[in-house]
Amino acid sequence: MRFPLIALTIFAALFVTMAASAEDVPLPRPRPPEANLKVALPIEIDPVEIEAAKKICEDFFKADVAVATAENPMAWDNGCTAAAPVRITSFKLKDGKTVDLRPSAILRCTTALTIANWIRDDLSPAAEKLGTRIERIDVASSFACRPRNSVFGSIMSEHGKANAFDIRALHFADGRTVIIENTAGPPDFFAEMRKSACVRFNTVLGPGSDKDHENHLHVDLAERRGGYKMCQWILPKPDKTASQHEQAVETEGKDAGKRIENIK
Repeated sequence: MRFPLIALTIFAALFVTMAASAEDVPLPRPRPPEANLKVALPIEIDPVEIEAAKKICEDFFKADVAVATAENPMAWDNGCTAAAPVRITSFKLKDGKTVDLRPSAILRCTTALTIANWIRDDLSPAAEKLGTRIERIDVASSFACRPRNSVFGSIMSEHGKANAFDIRALHFADGRTVIIENTAGPPDFFAEMRKSACVRFNTVLGPGSDKDHENHLHVDLAERRGGYKMCQWILPKPDKTASQHEQAVETEGKDAGKRIENIK
């Protein structure tokens, strides 16, 4: 009778060991929200919207301010849309020279024309004051189907509408480079770049605005209620003076009806 007792004891010990081992096995990680995200599917764009966008592009091509080609309409069911996008490889200056984009940028025509005029009428003269000209712009981003700041669950970015342009650096003909991150370059050029961008665009976000814009300058033509515009780009300030950003924030703060949002 001792054998069954020994077998029962061994079985009980094994059972306890297996139960303890099962408790030590880690549970699988919960599925991230992105795992349940539906894959965006291409959709058709209203022909009326396409024709209206193409009409605007006719004016853009007539202006002859860029080396550009028309792209096919693009749209997905997650809100990304570009009814009549154009691919820009370079912008044309008034003297016939060009400013190359690397890589090329895909934009809607209204945004492309605004950027062209900004480069031709503001940035190029600012470079000329330094005795040089702009040869190339390093593009951080243009059309990209993603949510704002690439944060899952956020609303669609202006990049997803081909309505935004990000600059990482500008290269001058004399070998100098203007780098947005750390504000590496001539202070006077940066001051004019910021001032003119905040006049022409509805959104300007650069270093100092938030962590997502520490290494590039974002500009877009987002439409907001009341024509509200946002300019957030902190430049180094001279000793004992307020920076342009601080002056702008102080001025905006006097208008209690305005609310600063992080919009990209």
